Amino acid sequence: MTAFSLHPFPGQDSGGVSIQGTIERTPKTLALSFVLQGNLDDLVLPSTTERTRRDNLWQTTCLEMFWAEEGEKNYWELNLAPTGAWNVYAFTDYRTCMRQEDRVAEPHIETTRTPGSFSLTAELEIGKLHAGPAPLRVGVSGVLKHRDSRLSYWSLAHPKDRPDFHAPQSFLLRV
Repeated sequence: MTAFSLHPFPGQDSGGVSIQGTIERTPKTLALSFVLQGNLDDLVLPSTTERTRRDNLWQTTCLEMFWAEEGEKNYWELNLAPTGAWNVYAFTDYRTCMRQEDRVAEPHIETTRTPGSFSLTAELEIGKLHAGPAPLRVGVSGVLKHRDSRLSYWSLAHPKDRPDFHAPQSFLLRV
C-alpha cells in the first residue's frame, strides 16, 4: 500500500482542507482511498445519490486517478464523484484520442462523511487492461468545488504553469 498527499495548485488557498490517501494494486484491481479533512463546510460534497457512469465529473468536486504502464504513452483516467457517479477514459498519448474505456466494470465505491472529514474508497478491476505484472505509473488528483462556485485543483505535483492532471510528470507513484 502506498500513501500520498495532494497539494493545491500554487497560489490557491487550501481553505483549511487537507487530502491524503492510499493506493494498492493487486493482480486484477487498483484500490484507491481519499480522505479529506478540515474545513469541509466550504466544499460542495453532495450525498451519495447515484452510481452511474457520467461524463464531465471534473466540473464539480471529483477525485481522480491517472495511470499508465511503465514506458508506455497510452494511459487511463478514473473520475469519482462524491455522489457515486464515475467514469474511466482511455488515451493513446498525452490528451490524445480520449474515449470511454468500456473494458472496465463499475468500480466498487464507498463514501463516509463525519464532522470534519469525508472519505471515498474505490476498487477498480483492471485485469482486462493489464494482463501482466507490468509496473504502473500513477497520478492522483482532485477538483474541489467550493460553495462560492470556485474550483481548486489538487495533485501530487503541479509541473506546469496551470493545473494539468494529464501531465506525465505528475504520475509520481509506482504500483
